[in-house]
Amino acid sequence: MSAAPNFLELVRRLESHQAAGAWPAMMLEITNVVIAVVNDPRAKGLVFGSAELDRFCLAAGAMSARHLNLATPASYNDHVAVHVATELYDGQGGHSLALKDVIRARPDLTHVVVVTNLHDRTLPLERFNRDLERPVQILLAPKLSLQDKMAWLQMQLAQLRPGLLTLFNHHYDSAAIGAAQPGVARETAYFHHADHDMALGVFLPHALHVDCTNLSHHKCQHYLGVHRPVYWPLVSPDMGVRAEHRFMADGLPLTCSHGSSGKFMSPGRYDYFDVMLRRLTDVGGSHVHVGSLPDEVLAAFRARLSEAGIAQERFVHQPPVPSLWGWLRDSRVDLCISSFPIQGGKGLVETQGAGLPVLMQQSSLSKHHSTRDLIYEEALWWETPDDLIRVLKGLTPELLAEQAQASRGFYEQWHHPRELAYALANPRLTAACPPVQHPPVDTLALYLR
Repeated sequence: MSAAPNFLELVRRLESHQAAGAWPAMMLEITNVVIAVVNDPRAKGLVFGSAELDRFCLAAGAMSARHLNLATPASYNDHVAVHVATELYDGQGGHSLALKDVIRARPDLTHVVVVTNLHDRTLPLERFNRDLERPVQILLAPKLSLQDKMAWLQMQLAQLRPGLLTLFNHHYDSAAIGAAQPGVARETAYFHHADHDMALGVFLPHALHVDCTNLSHHKCQHYLGVHRPVYWPLVSPDMGVRAEHRFMADGLPLTCSHGSSGKFMSPGRYDYFDVMLRRLTDVGGSHVHVGSLPDEVLAAFRARLSEAGIAQERFVHQPPVPSLWGWLRDSRVDLCISSFPIQGGKGLVETQGAGLPVLMQQSSLSKHHSTRDLIYEEALWWETPDDLIRVLKGLTPELLAEQAQASRGFYEQWHHPRELAYALANPRLTAACPPVQHPPVDTLALYLR
């Protein structure tokens, strides 16, 4: 990983590129800087965006638009919504699922999804429409250089002239941000899903800044000072709650955790696999891990289980499932131990919708790592591994049943699809936001971790 540059030196180089009309060099440098910051463990939960880099992205896009002889449209197709994403995934990837929820919330619009695919990877785009009632058109950028992908995207937007443009870009997608020029759509909305890390687009001056969690909305509105902040809650289609589940049927808890590997393998105060080893050593029952894990990481943990004399079948690895909600609803799991060091907002919505109790880490490093703000007020929580073990040893079927009811109630109040539909339909384009707590955090520990 290359070291992050001195900021003033970076700005001077970008200003020099801008003065020379060298927008391809501007875009490449911006993209590389953001990738370096995202890959820097010390930046996670600490660095969120840069108004200067966003301005340089827009300057690069404006130069490209002039080169293409593009002008602001005289009129817009108000029935068309265009959604720009860098990549789309199947079975995981919260932003892909959130995009589908936004599409469902406005069935009156014609939706077009445009994918920049900066890495030119093979993406499961054919499966994006499988659970949408009305299939949407998907446009995939061809294999091109970074600046040519932006030009291609600008041409698509010029032809579509959307009434609504939403940006679901990855952190470093300078092509998506550069193409989202003022006036290319009647309304532009930046969906701030990459909210743990540095991301381009956070400070777009002409766009609605959409946060999808109360935590991010509070941070962006009161601490970062973003332009035009609104709240579109994370939601999930209601697939029903579990019926007649017998908690701890054999007297022992069956726990689970779910999420992409980065949620568990990012640096934090406590290592996920260390904590899971202690959970299986000190507390009976089994644990299911739902989601992808590198083969070498899984093999190393299984070796640790053997060394500790723990039966292999007590730790079950379940690869990504088509529907997390459906899997949880139909499972025998008694309690979800939320992912840590990094929480997963979309997965928590589905967990609570399915009516599962949650055990949440309250991170002492940063609320943007893991916090009880994202779940029901009565939820079980831990800060240290000793806390987690104490909570697990104190579980009873009666307690878990009460937790399940509160979990489902939180989904119905704050994360039902009608809440997102309300946000997208009302004149202010925002919804009511759950309250935010203010637990203490150790910023030195965050920096030195």
